[in-house]
Amino acid sequence: MGLVRFPEQSLVEKIAGIVQANGGIVISNEVTTGIGRTGKWFGYQHYNIQPDIIAMGKGLGNGYPVSAVAVSERIMKELASGSFHYSQSHQNDPLGAVVAREVIDIIQESDLTWGAAFKGEYLMSCLAGLMREMPLISDVRGRGLMLAIEFRHSTDIINSELLKRGFITGRRPNAEVLRLDPALTIEKATIDQFVTALREILSGTGGEASPQDIMHERTDKMQA
Repeated sequence: MGLVRFPEQSLVEKIAGIVQANGGIVISNEVTTGIGRTGKWFGYQHYNIQPDIIAMGKGLGNGYPVSAVAVSERIMKELASGSFHYSQSHQNDPLGAVVAREVIDIIQESDLTWGAAFKGEYLMSCLAGLMREMPLISDVRGRGLMLAIEFRHSTDIINSELLKRGFITGRRPNAEVLRLDPALTIEKATIDQFVTALREILSGTGGEASPQDIMHERTDKMQA
């Protein structure tokens, strides 16, 4: 998910159907996409599937290191009836369990999954509008508050300039992509500030040489 590319719905549903029809196990890795990040409790809920095992972490502890695995009743019965035994030093940690429960309660009470979907749609629409203005942006994509902006050249300057303005984005190695994973509690005003900052950086109105100017300079040198 580093590049934030969600597979086509028909592909995911077909693969899951084939696996389960043949007695296989469908595992959904929700460590990044789970706990409201994509506008639903889990990323798999964007598809018409029901995993046998769900892995969770990251957002489950809201910064506290905790992870969990949920299994279907069928898998639970198979584990209970066999000789499988699993143990590790930090399983069933009471503090982690309390933190995870509190995080879940707060997300439910504040309806942050709906908020992630709503604010994600707003951010996506803002970025789509910016892409129409700025040819340096080649694509914007994502779901909820898990988004990516793809550029036609290096993101080094853009990432650095955004950081100077107080915005942390995720850079992807070997790809001209900036990943956005804002807090589920982000305010609309902060989204507007981010989009304004990005527009200023790309247009060069923020007082620095813009990436577009540098790209043109490199192109001119290559042509010379």
